[in-house]
Amino acid sequence: MIKVRQISTNSNDFKNIKRVYNTVFPQNELLPLSLLKMRAKAGKAEFCSIYNEEGKWVGFFYTVYNKRIAYIFFLAIDPHYHGQGLGSATLTAIKERYAEKRITLSAERPDPQAPNNEQRLRRHRFYAKNGFVKTGLYTVEKDNEKFDLLSTQSNVNPQLYQQLMDSYLTNHRRHYLPYKIVKE
Repeated sequence: MIKVRQISTNSNDFKNIKRVYNTVFPQNELLPLSLLKMRAKAGKAEFCSIYNEEGKWVGFFYTVYNKRIAYIFFLAIDPHYHGQGLGSATLTAIKERYAEKRITLSAERPDPQAPNNEQRLRRHRFYAKNGFVKTGLYTVEKDNEKFDLLSTQSNVNPQLYQQLMDSYLTNHRRHYLPYKIVKE
């Protein structure tokens, strides 16, 4: 149904990635695309494009990883292709791609006071349907926003995640992604 291909940071796909990245994610959750590219060039992360069965570009994901853990930092399907099962197919492909690693991602915590709470709940149901469970950890990030850490395995060592993020962001951490990990 889909094809996934790792792309270089000078790929022609970046015009589509930039458009979708700036459209589907809230502004306060975006990191500069130049930082994402820089960390990919340094071997700390990778961009992968997603193509449908006709070979059309339909989305991308950006993963930060090391030998033990893979963190899906961004996953986006072009809104023109929503509702076709491409998100679920992509998560299946991601699980195959990083099969030897603990696979994690974050999703905004449901909050009845949040204006997008229904979207948060839908996202949690989507990830649960695709085999991601709560780990009992959440992060507190910019603007005091809380994100549940989800994984294909229920127990994730918080130090594994902390080491991954520290290695990924190095001296950029405080400027771009202030966070702390909280155990429930």
